[in-house]
Amino acid sequence: MDRYQAILFDLDGTLIDTAIDMIHALAQLADKHGMDHTLNVSEFRQYISQGAVALVKSVFNDPPQQQLETLRQEYLVIYQQQLNTHSHLFDGVAGLIDHLDQQDIPWGIVTNKPSWLAKPIVQHIRALKNSRILVCADEVGSSKPSPQPLLQAAANMDLNHAATLYLGDARSDVEAAHAAGMSSGIALWGYLAPEDDPKQWSAHHHFASPVDLLPHFMG
Repeated sequence: MDRYQAILFDLDGTLIDTAIDMIHALAQLADKHGMDHTLNVSEFRQYISQGAVALVKSVFNDPPQQQLETLRQEYLVIYQQQLNTHSHLFDGVAGLIDHLDQQDIPWGIVTNKPSWLAKPIVQHIRALKNSRILVCADEVGSSKPSPQPLLQAAANMDLNHAATLYLGDARSDVEAAHAAGMSSGIALWGYLAPEDDPKQWSAHHHFASPVDLLPHFMG
């Protein structure tokens, strides 16, 4: 079994379930513009790992670029107003983090979420207080699948890339990990769409639950 010296996590769909807050914000945006909609959380959560643009397109039917950008910005403002209303750790994540802390395994967070949204969420959840780093795409200037955010985290934490696992719930997470010279893991509890086939993503590991990671981080 592969053992790792460190782990980096994606945020939404991996550590934290932000689906309710994000989709409620999308419903408010749709209402604001008079869009007829029925937004079921279980149905629309699949778009979250694809980002705000995909969420907006899911309701507004692929609007022109300028309108799309305006809607995206409106959406993020609405979402910011209700951060942390319902967002919470996925079941089993707190136990995994506690295990990493007890074993003195360094861990951090690398996300495409803008820093002005990600930082308040991470700061709000006490279980994440020992994260060694939070790297957001807007601070680096590139987003996954670019490896740059992961490379930034690894450099700041002085990590051995070959001994580091990156865990996420999207193909872009796998691609970023491989480009950074890290092993990749898929969080199967995350925001996978019905048409997604993680077995085709060439990840090193597929985890059904956070507890499944524990044997890879034993002393």
